Amino acid sequence: MAAPWRVFWLFALLAHASAAAGWWWLSPGGFAVASPRFWTNRVAPPLVLVAMATALWAARADRRSLFVAVLAGLPAAWISGTATAVLAFPVTFARLSIVTLLGASAMVAGVPAAFRGGAGPPRRSLAIGALVGFLIGGAIPIGFRPPPAATVPSGAVAITAIDALAEPPRVLGDRVFISPGDGSTTIRAKPLRITVQPLLRFLARSPDGAPTVLVPAVLREGPRPRLVGAATIPDGLDLRYRADYEAALRVEGVDGEVSMESRADLPATVWSHLNSFCDVDVSGHRRLALGFSPCPDARVEVVPADYPVGRPLRFAFMDASGRFRVVEATDGEKGPFRELASGPLRRGDPLTIELFDEDRAVARIVLEDWSAQADVQPSPTAGWGVPANSIEFSLSGDRPSSAAFIYISLASTSVGRGWDCLGHRPGVYRNRVRVIPSRESGETSPTPKD
Repeated sequence: MAAPWRVFWLFALLAHASAAAGWWWLSPGGFAVASPRFWTNRVAPPLVLVAMATALWAARADRRSLFVAVLAGLPAAWISGTATAVLAFPVTFARLSIVTLLGASAMVAGVPAAFRGGAGPPRRSLAIGALVGFLIGGAIPIGFRPPPAATVPSGAVAITAIDALAEPPRVLGDRVFISPGDGSTTIRAKPLRITVQPLLRFLARSPDGAPTVLVPAVLREGPRPRLVGAATIPDGLDLRYRADYEAALRVEGVDGEVSMESRADLPATVWSHLNSFCDVDVSGHRRLALGFSPCPDARVEVVPADYPVGRPLRFAFMDASGRFRVVEATDGEKGPFRELASGPLRRGDPLTIELFDEDRAVARIVLEDWSAQADVQPSPTAGWGVPANSIEFSLSGDRPSSAAFIYISLASTSVGRGWDCLGHRPGVYRNRVRVIPSRESGETSPTPKD
């Protein structure tokens, strides 16, 4: 082999080996053999490593036919893989395919050029290597396709418009503050301040389900809901929002509790890596713990977590068997996951999250619609049997009194490794949330001000 091509192929082989080793090490595990992720994460990388090691050994041992077969398989795999990726992710790979095909073209030219001046590469080895590479390369992108969207729209009535956009009141009583711009509501339940954002939002999107790391920022971010209508009602506010879907929010304060009902009408499937069904921020505590209605005897302390590695994240989910589980990751937000508490939760049952400060019950947050709409199929990034829905909770700092957040999703891939997407099916999603301060908090009813 000519010296320049020897360097070229040495670099190509080592690059493929490094990428395969990195993917095998970093990709999530714990998938069943029937899952495409088992094959893409646990089978394909070792195959690539074996092929690259075989090529290096064949070159040193002067096993010409074997060496040629591996070299021919690489560009064939990239060409067929690019074609499959364009079919699977037509928007994302419309431009990326140019890069991958340029690299494949260089390798195609490099196979005969590497043996110029000699007998040339054996045709039988070329054909066998190209065929094997073509089949394997074409199959790999199929394994990265997201599963069909499996959230369950509520079937709630369509959203009616509000034409007026007058300056709405922002205060209900002396302990409830509404921010119409972003749809958040802050409730004081001594000693806590609880801020709830119940609007469905998509924070990292993909136009066709491709991993968001490959998606340009202009497509990944997408439009955020903006306020387009507001009206007062006897006990609160009625608000309307618009992104590339319509959304509505109604906030009421009656008899000591604050009720929020949001709806989002998706005209088409939305693919996203990160999204929010409901966000809750909590501050003012000394040491915060959560209780969940499916496992009422367990109190789970909210602790700090690190990303991408370090202190483990705690989160909860509902699985396909109707079991609600609270678990802790092994490293960062990555598995395997250790169970902290569990209990039954049937689809459609309300979920109550109770907030405790130093063992004193302060408030309850009731999610009426989360379990009915959640996606319970396996997450492509978490592995180990964890489903797509999640309720993540942790502190923002190291001190027990640091502000806490609770991120609630119907279907996202924030837990685990990767930037894969999951879909929200078209339809109307409803999120009814009630915040009920404990009698021990000593707060008064949120009677609206004039």
